[in-house]
Amino acid sequence: MDKSPRVKPTIEEPLVVTNKHIKKHSPIIQQPILETNSTQESNLSQELKALLTQASKHFRNTEDAEAFKLYDEVIKKSENSNDPKILMLFANALFAKAMIHNIYPNNDTDAAIEDYEVILNKFKNSDNKELLQNYISAKIEQAKLLSKDDLLTAYNELIKKFKNDNRFENEIDEIMFNKSFALMGENDEEAMEVFDNIIAKYQAKGEKKLPEAVESSILNNIELSIITSNDDTQYVELANKYLTDSPHTKPLLDMLNIIKNAQELDQEDALAEWREEHPNYYFPDWDFSELKKWANNIESKETKKRILNYIGTFEKQKYSRNIYSDPYQNENSSNEIYENSEESTTYEAINDVEEEDSSHLYEPDPYTNSNTTIQAY
Repeated sequence: MDKSPRVKPTIEEPLVVTNKHIKKHSPIIQQPILETNSTQESNLSQELKALLTQASKHFRNTEDAEAFKLYDEVIKKSENSNDPKILMLFANALFAKAMIHNIYPNNDTDAAIEDYEVILNKFKNSDNKELLQNYISAKIEQAKLLSKDDLLTAYNELIKKFKNDNRFENEIDEIMFNKSFALMGENDEEAMEVFDNIIAKYQAKGEKKLPEAVESSILNNIELSIITSNDDTQYVELANKYLTDSPHTKPLLDMLNIIKNAQELDQEDALAEWREEHPNYYFPDWDFSELKKWANNIESKETKKRILNYIGTFEKQKYSRNIYSDPYQNENSSNEIYENSEESTTYEAINDVEEEDSSHLYEPDPYTNSNTTIQAY
């Protein structure tokens, strides 16, 4: 378990967005009205951005009460607007409030849930893509604060709501990807089925380059094949076809092959060869928790010990780059540390304001870490 202190997240100052209006063919007498509305909206936008900037400064100075007051002022001034750009700032304030409510020293999960609920109620009937992206984010982040079942329900509801809207194809792929992760350890067969559906979709398109989430799904399906005692041949073939340019493919494939073969045979020679070929590979973004859970449930004590020792060797290399984060720096500690070990925990926080056209990414595995990541737009 990672016992390093949590770092207070940084909230960036809002970015300036120019509010543009397309002039229609209309009598000259109407032009001053359009210009006035445009000016008023621009002034309000600048005012709200200034308030968000000031709130961010209060937050950085651990003056949460003052930050909350300013965020509430932004919400009050923007909640009745029909301008999507103003409503984006409305959402920014609520995402920021939810983040601050959910972290130390507030730790007010109920308040954070209510913040997300305001966004959901406001944007659920919108047809604006950016506002609906905020709806998707709020739905997922709120569900993370409830339970794993609620998160899976949220994924299913979002898939149903947006699966036929081509504007949200990437978001749906990411939601399906996250759903498969959430199912790991609970329903591995269904998790594999979701992975298969993601892969099949892109294979049908005949695309030579797969999205990063799909590439990850190939390697994760190899892991799931080991855990569920299924044949991993098709996934290994996909990895060799689509992932040859990735520096992660060979070390991860070789590592998984060692773990798989260790169910039957000693893998000391293969392990020595792996360490010689990949002495500086540190498993970025790879989590060993599911493999450890599986290994701990193996009936044969000899097989369990052998596999846990190999997993321990790989995980030790993962942390060996930084002695301060290496839970295995005590050379006299036993590899039995892996039996019934808890998952490592980390805390990641992100900014409360981003570019309007930024991609909306989701946490790949919200249940790898005990602390959730709050993403705001």
